[in-house]
Amino acid sequence: MPDVLFSQRSVRKALLSLDIQKSSGPDGIPPIVLRTCAPELAPVLTRLFRYSYSQGIVPNSWKTAFVHPIPKKGDRSDPSNYRPIAITSLFSKIMESIINCQLIRYLEDHQLISDRQYGFRRGRSVGDLLVYLTHRWAEAVESKGEALAVSLDIAKAFDRVWHKALLSKLPSYGLPEKLCNWITSFLADRSIKVVVDGACSDYKPINAGVPQGCVLSPTLFLLHINDMLLTGNIHCYADDSTALFVTNASIAKATSRLSQPANFLNNWLFEHGLSISPLKCSTMVFSRRRQTPEVSIYIDNTLIPTENQVKFLGVILDNKMTGIPYLSYIASKCEKNLNVIRSLSGAWWGTPTPKSFYTMPLLEVILTMAAFY
Repeated sequence: MPDVLFSQRSVRKALLSLDIQKSSGPDGIPPIVLRTCAPELAPVLTRLFRYSYSQGIVPNSWKTAFVHPIPKKGDRSDPSNYRPIAITSLFSKIMESIINCQLIRYLEDHQLISDRQYGFRRGRSVGDLLVYLTHRWAEAVESKGEALAVSLDIAKAFDRVWHKALLSKLPSYGLPEKLCNWITSFLADRSIKVVVDGACSDYKPINAGVPQGCVLSPTLFLLHINDMLLTGNIHCYADDSTALFVTNASIAKATSRLSQPANFLNNWLFEHGLSISPLKCSTMVFSRRRQTPEVSIYIDNTLIPTENQVKFLGVILDNKMTGIPYLSYIASKCEKNLNVIRSLSGAWWGTPTPKSFYTMPLLEVILTMAAFY
């Protein structure tokens, strides 16, 4: 890969693309200021980025992040029920976006990212992975064969990336020495500070994981786990992994082969400081048999449960590939939203909603589609 080029045009374009609705970074500079002053700042930042890249040094002020905990469902007194949102320097994000654009172009042009990785890639989405896997499973069922899906959960995949292992892989992808040095500085000596209602904690050092809230982090994560997909049976959407096995014979007769992809993944993760959460994993056998075949897949001496219905990448699947559970889920969701629209329609018009309003088929379809989307 050639060295990254920083031009005034690319820097100005990155400044003008800033979302003014986003929060300012730890330096307190609002994005609207950078966007408004893009013509004046572009020459200065171009020289700064070139110097930082040539020296392989990332300013320390760019390597700090403010973490804002956002509550999820559950008890708010439990720290694990919060999702951390990291706010990083806008200057760092601008430089990262320019580097990431050229890095992604190089990796895609030379097909250096595994074809079985669907996350964080242009032209690919979770829908593409769903279409491919469901096609393979349905094809097996229709041909009177059987298929097995093993959903594998990697514990805290982004937060536990081993820096030394990641940095050792970068030269093998053909990345220039200056870029490798810059990424080394980018990952080193990072720190975070938690902010809650204006109160701040002390700075805490971070010595593992790809930095949250950074533009370059998803690409670095893909490079780190790329060699994990050496077997043809593991497919990924970012850190969501699925082991696929299809056979024309009985799944139960091939039990010895079923654990190979899962064990390979588990061994790879152990060598790289990661691990699988067996209790969050599940298996499903797709078959037309009335009695679901029993399979025994172990990870770390823990039996992975076999399910008749599982939620995979946001879609509920059953072992007969009928699609009924997911359609029922969507229908119930649409019905709830439709009832809200029905109840509000009378308030909007100031009069009670006529009974005929509910029996108009075309309007029902329109309201259902509106509620769904």
